[in-house]
Amino acid sequence: MKIAAIIAEYNPFHKGHSYQISETRKNTGADYVLVIMSGDFVQRGAPAICNKYVRTKMALLGGADAVIELPSLYAVSSAEFFAQGAVTLIDSLQTADLLSFGSECGDLPLITEAASFLFNEDSAFQSALFSFLKKGVSFPEARVKALSASDKKYSKLLASPNNILGIEYCKALLAAQSPIQPYTVKRKGSDYHDFTLTAREDHFSSASAIRKASYDILSKDESDVKDSDLETCKSHMPSDCFAAFQAEMQSASPMKEDDFSLPLHYKLLSEAKSGFSEYLDCTPDLSDKICSHLPSYKGFTDFCEQLKSKDVTYTRISRVLLHILLNTKTPDTYLKPFAQRELYVPYARLLGFRESASALLKKMKHNSRIPLITKLADAERLLSKEGYAFLQQDIFCSSIYEAAVCAKKRGTVLNEFRQSPIIIP
Repeated sequence: MKIAAIIAEYNPFHKGHSYQISETRKNTGADYVLVIMSGDFVQRGAPAICNKYVRTKMALLGGADAVIELPSLYAVSSAEFFAQGAVTLIDSLQTADLLSFGSECGDLPLITEAASFLFNEDSAFQSALFSFLKKGVSFPEARVKALSASDKKYSKLLASPNNILGIEYCKALLAAQSPIQPYTVKRKGSDYHDFTLTAREDHFSSASAIRKASYDILSKDESDVKDSDLETCKSHMPSDCFAAFQAEMQSASPMKEDDFSLPLHYKLLSEAKSGFSEYLDCTPDLSDKICSHLPSYKGFTDFCEQLKSKDVTYTRISRVLLHILLNTKTPDTYLKPFAQRELYVPYARLLGFRESASALLKKMKHNSRIPLITKLADAERLLSKEGYAFLQQDIFCSSIYEAAVCAKKRGTVLNEFRQSPIIIP
């Protein structure tokens, strides 16, 4: 039995994601596809457009066999920690034979070579990196420049987000000395940051474009979403996935950063006196800047625009603000050098599965080094005190998300302890 793992956000699930799953099965002979998916908040420092259970359902309808939640600490971290946290989880399950990821270049040897180079980081590269950082450029830009100075063939790799994640996945596999083999599917269609829905059937639109279309609908009509309003997204998603997405959009508006403006403002005002440098990714200088700009706070996205600069990107700011809102402090493990770092993953929480994947679930339960959580009611018994506290942070994050959803649709807050895994026949 061969099992492929995929790390994803599915925000939302679209035809490009379905293509990756089908190509992975076809080209690797994988019997099952296991997805490690971000929960209610995603890597760029934003809420997912719809909750993790809706996105789990779309993933299963789109071809995945089981979905495991990536803990919020890693789901809302920079690419390096996002990738290493997810790979640590997959490796702990002792189930996957390969890790499949999309990439703009589709060149696995080049990606793995770049990963090995960055994993070993010779002194010349480190010196160049620090030199560019001292000039006031952002870390992503400094790393591209330093890598280009070392070998120009790597420079274009770091200009594309999926290539970057692919490199980080391979770095994490190297660090873990994992037997899991990397495999890449060349990305087809629109660029990751392309916000335009394409009309071509063979040219997959990005999740960014689908989200933008959904937000545009909301801005035009704040009443209930009509059936016809989402038709612009229909051709870009598998039909069953679109039906699930449409049903959610009719009952709850698409979630966005500014839906969390009020609770964030309260948190910032409450803690301004003590500062924010204990929070993940927040330096003392950035903490001071947040405090000095607080009197002009208007909302989440506007505050990100106020705080961004040449050396601190919008995405970095957005993640920091989300860390503050979600009470995510810097773990000690994040302070260690990459090669010495061992990220803490005490459990695997099952969000959903296909009934036909019973053999996959059985293998995970039998092989895994960490507990597989299928019912939250069992978690306290299965986990250490530290592990249960880690899980409670995920529950807290989902509660913050659901409170914001409830405020928009005036419904009942989803109770994590009463939510069973999504099961698809």
